[in-house]
Amino acid sequence: MTQPSAMQASFVAILFTDLVGAAALFERHGDDAADALRRGHFARLRAAIDAHDGREIKSTGEGLMVAFTSAAAAVRCAVEMQRQTSGTVGGLQARIGIDAGEPLADGDDLYGTPVIVARHLCDAAADGEVLATAVVRQIAGPRVTTIMRPAGAIRVTGLSEVVSIATVHWREDDGEQTAPPEAEAPARPITVVIADDQRLLRAGFRVILDAEPDIEVIGEAQDGRAAVDIVTRRRPDVALLDIRMPELDGLAAAERILSDHSLATAVVMLTTFDISEYIYEALRIGASGFLLKDTTADRLLDAVRVAAAGDALIAPSITRRLIAQFARAARPHHSGTPPELTELTARELDVLRLVARGLSNTEIAQRLILGENTIKTHVGRIFSKLGLRDRVQAVVLAYETGLVERELSPDSSEHS
Repeated sequence: MTQPSAMQASFVAILFTDLVGAAALFERHGDDAADALRRGHFARLRAAIDAHDGREIKSTGEGLMVAFTSAAAAVRCAVEMQRQTSGTVGGLQARIGIDAGEPLADGDDLYGTPVIVARHLCDAAADGEVLATAVVRQIAGPRVTTIMRPAGAIRVTGLSEVVSIATVHWREDDGEQTAPPEAEAPARPITVVIADDQRLLRAGFRVILDAEPDIEVIGEAQDGRAAVDIVTRRRPDVALLDIRMPELDGLAAAERILSDHSLATAVVMLTTFDISEYIYEALRIGASGFLLKDTTADRLLDAVRVAAAGDALIAPSITRRLIAQFARAARPHHSGTPPELTELTARELDVLRLVARGLSNTEIAQRLILGENTIKTHVGRIFSKLGLRDRVQAVVLAYETGLVERELSPDSSEHS
């Protein structure tokens, strides 16, 4: 797995697992027998990690911290961990917590909000339970046969907002475990256009996307001008655009697509190099995210589904850090309401600040003690008044105008 850097992280899923009662084994069975039982359990856990391309970050004594490049892979691994350790000799049960986002890196270690949340969910889980955040459920749910049911929200120590969570039903004899495919199928597939001047890359992405029951590739283009044309004609839900293309580069093509208010196409940029200036410009013009071209199949599918969902499931940590890195240099912090935002009411400004911090509508509603429908109305009015397409553009504007200042840094108190 590609290691995130301290300044620019990758979207990953973080899994924490604890073996409940591992310490008591030594009292019940003696050192030698307990150590053998414990090693056997950890061997099963690590076999599941290897089978799902996870990377073990560290051992916590009675459990493990693991990173995955895909939320779906993390959920599948959690299910296998539970099935492999449940009912084995020694009476141990695993409890597991999963979150997804862009943690910061400190050598081989990872830290930041996704790590804190995953650790907290693991601690909060009952024996034999898997808890995941709502973000994990939304982007992994369509690709796992395991049912993930909403389970309310919890407050995480050290974070100001509550976290919406889901329970993963992993037991094979659980009546809710397997749902008919028809019950989970979307009303219509997510439609995608792929634009890249490399034919083999387009073909590879098409094979991955078309293999999914809820995704359909409806067009390809080998340059930016052709991409604008096919998107305008076919009106896909998502366009994957290479940043560097002949005729018209990807950023210019994205700007034309996103400035056409008759379209409802989300744009995800493709790039060979993870260059901050490109990423910031892509977010500024309204792109829903970006992918390196050597991304895994699971991460490609995550990105397409996240973009199609249209609710800024790009984890907020990298967006905040990256935007703040450029916007603070260009615009000082304002005392009072920035002139660009004077059309907003005081309540709408409150909502925009929380959107810029990465909170969902549910979390904003809980924070402001308002109904979720009321928050949806406020967000819609903000977008309409400011001419914004989505929450990512709202985050950019909040930083560019100085409404919100940078809150995260590599030496942030989030370090855990």
